[in-house]
Amino acid sequence: MIDKQQSNLEELYRDHSKRLVGYVYNFLRSENEAEEVAQEAFLKLHSAKKPEEIISHKAFLYRIAHNLAMNTLRRRKIVRFDTGIDMEEIEVESNEPLADQQLSSKQEFKTFCDAVAKLPPKCRQAFTLRVIHKKSFKEVSQELNIAISTAEKHVLRGMRECQQYMEKAKNQQRNETSQSAFEARDSNKKLSRG
Repeated sequence: MIDKQQSNLEELYRDHSKRLVGYVYNFLRSENEAEEVAQEAFLKLHSAKKPEEIISHKAFLYRIAHNLAMNTLRRRKIVRFDTGIDMEEIEVESNEPLADQQLSSKQEFKTFCDAVAKLPPKCRQAFTLRVIHKKSFKEVSQELNIAISTAEKHVLRGMRECQQYMEKAKNQQRNETSQSAFEARDSNKKLSRG
């Protein structure tokens, strides 16, 4: 059953990845953002809680991509400078993330790097060229001297394995945090009794 679902996802990726990027591009007008949203949509489809309940994977994929594109549009900030306000007099809050957010981002990045490092060599090369260096599948296939469909399979496998690795690391970190909290609470109880 899992092999059949995996095969269906690979076929869906092969048949629709370019079209999906084009679809998202119509909203965002940015090729990089469109590619990122399309990749995220495939990841979300792949990690769907109950894939057997999805009637049409294609329709579900496009709905995910549409929602992600709308979220991206909402996050964009359009600043108009024609208000007549002296911009020098306005105090602007720092856009720097808070220290704990920076730490969390660094940890996530390190976990992502660890996940990529664990990929098989060809898969890692294809994944890195496509996802990090933003090369097209054609460029990846030419650079690695493999078929385009093989490049697509490597990238999809890389996406899947990195996501699984990161989820596992996140769960492990969550368990360690709750275990530490439990131990701290337990030692506080012992101190208060003694």
